[in-house]
Amino acid sequence: MKDNKNIISLSPVHSYVNADLQKSDICKDNNNKTGIYKWTHIISGKSYVGSAINLSNRLKNYYNLAYLEREIIKNNSMIYRALLKYGYSSFKLDILEYCNPNALIEREQYYFDLLKPEYNILKFVRSIKGFKHSKATIKLMRIAKLGSKHSEDTKFKIAANNAQAQSILVTDNRTNISKEFTSIRKAAKFVAIHHSYLAKVIKTHKIYIGKFFIITRK
Repeated sequence: MKDNKNIISLSPVHSYVNADLQKSDICKDNNNKTGIYKWTHIISGKSYVGSAINLSNRLKNYYNLAYLEREIIKNNSMIYRALLKYGYSSFKLDILEYCNPNALIEREQYYFDLLKPEYNILKFVRSIKGFKHSKATIKLMRIAKLGSKHSEDTKFKIAANNAQAQSILVTDNRTNISKEFTSIRKAAKFVAIHHSYLAKVIKTHKIYIGKFFIITRK
């Protein structure tokens, strides 16, 4: 039986009742559009809310089985597990709204609060307003985004230029906003990945570069 909270007062821009058969429409309709989407398991009514600057590109990832399997290992994603377990035909996809990229975080949080989606591991949008990048982090992000071939030693030296390089800095790639944590465990919990995995990556490479976050030792 469906949970009524998932259909309360919503008028989606698009509704795709069979995410398997309507894959081409999903990608075509949402090309180069920014907005909020919701996956809903048709039988249980359990849902997942997400957002993207380019919805088409983001939603295409959901149809890449290798990508889903990798992300399950890295981040233990509940929605990816559910899609693989039940199949796309068991899910409905709603585009809840299109919006300006500057309003994306605020609108996603609105739907988090309204729907309380069960498949979301975190119950708040993964960015924190009010934090600025350090100079070291800006350099590291530039390296990551431009695909620079800097050595790991160079990356470490850049991070080390921060005189207070003790804590862990998490940067949201979508918003370029950073949050500082006092331990790897707390940072890992925030981004919903296992702390031992993050600790290993930071120890080996000095930087974790994920789809949504860049994590460094400040």
